[in-house]
Amino acid sequence: MNRSVNIFLLLLSFPAMFFVIMVSFDLPIPFYGGSAALFPYREAIFLSLAGLLLLIIGRRSMSRWVGVGMMRKPERFIWCVPIGKERKKQVRLFLWIETVVALLFTLVTYWLTTQAWPLQIVYALLFVDQLLFLLIADKWYRVGITHKALVVADREIRVLYFSGLRRVEVHQQTIYFEYIEDLQLFFPVNCIEKEQYPAFREALESKLNRDKVFFSEKFKEL
Repeated sequence: MNRSVNIFLLLLSFPAMFFVIMVSFDLPIPFYGGSAALFPYREAIFLSLAGLLLLIIGRRSMSRWVGVGMMRKPERFIWCVPIGKERKKQVRLFLWIETVVALLFTLVTYWLTTQAWPLQIVYALLFVDQLLFLLIADKWYRVGITHKALVVADREIRVLYFSGLRRVEVHQQTIYFEYIEDLQLFFPVNCIEKEQYPAFREALESKLNRDKVFFSEKFKEL
């Protein structure tokens, strides 16, 4: 989810920044027959782009905070542990990169033109949200198992339901859940510390029907 959201943000940010540059340097718009700084719909374009960005950012932010919020009470889970140290380092690195990028977009739009104030506000909100999540949610990154699903919450939330599950296997440091109709969900093995592997397997297998779900040999060897 997080990767797809970042792709959408970049796809929207490129045309947004291109239009910001056009307005800032008063470049000509061929189909308009005039310069970008005098284009009558420039504010509407900035508002529209900012609205789309805000919609994507808000949806991801809500998903993230709800996800880690679920992990604040591990007693709700059958089995629940903090994510592995290696995975936590990766998550922090990715979050710092996203935070710095958000700050750069904020500063660049502000430096180029004040007319792009809707984009400046949205990028500033993204920066603040990223920074707060990085500093506050860190202690709530966990992996847990309920009666109906396995939940992984760090920089994104993954919910792998048991209904319709047909196969569990490990391949290249990733645990795959394969479902009917060719659906496949996964999460990194390093989300779980090695010493927690036996407890994880036991908790997971206790909630699955072994006659219906196949466990690969690599998974059994965890």
